[in-house]
Amino acid sequence: MLEAKGLSVKINGIPVVTNSSFFIPEGKITAMIGESGSGKSMTVAALLRMLPAGALASGEIRFMGTDLLKATNEEMAVLRKKEFFTIFQDALNSFNPSVKMDRQLYAFSAGRVGDDQESFRKKMKAILGKLSLSAEILNQYPFELSGGMLQRCMIACALYVKRALLIADEPTSALDKVVQKEFLKWLRLLNESGTTVLIITHDLDVVADVADEMIVMRKGEIVETGAVADVLARPTHEYTKRLLDSRF
Repeated sequence: MLEAKGLSVKINGIPVVTNSSFFIPEGKITAMIGESGSGKSMTVAALLRMLPAGALASGEIRFMGTDLLKATNEEMAVLRKKEFFTIFQDALNSFNPSVKMDRQLYAFSAGRVGDDQESFRKKMKAILGKLSLSAEILNQYPFELSGGMLQRCMIACALYVKRALLIADEPTSALDKVVQKEFLKWLRLLNESGTTVLIITHDLDVVADVADEMIVMRKGEIVETGAVADVLARPTHEYTKRLLDSRF
């Protein structure tokens, strides 16, 4: 589905991602893992063409035949709207605290596909029920909901729009272990509904729990890739071995 070849990112001339190549297979959950500062989030920013000021990306990132680094701004806007859905680290920051959830969830879901309010409320209530959320949250404000509930709201929007690729950037880092496990269950549900998933994390337990494939990053470079079961059983890079050792 998506393949990067020789991806490099520099910020004000300083390399933060170097000659990285990886593949995200369609229909799978792929985890990109590495410590803070390893280049994971900057790789995602390059993929979405949302790099910070002073940053420059080179190489190739092909999504269904389109080189994202060469696409026009208009083409990228269409892809971000119609093909990608992104869940960020702190769900609370994704919502306006002064606006009720129904208006915001509508903008994230039905507003993207052209559904009216009546269709939205009927469909969203059914999806929220699947995620063990009451329809009453539509009348609440974000600050009245827990972090886990807000993350499930984002999953609900992703289920609603059914995008080809979901990108989840450290979505469990603010959740306790119990809520994290629930969130990963809903993420798998989304994947089973047909959405390919790229999850960015520094937590090896998350990788082991939910991912099919994994990409290991260290200091801006891809050091190992492969099926999760294979990499966990037979890591080849010293950094991956240290990650595994630190898990126990």
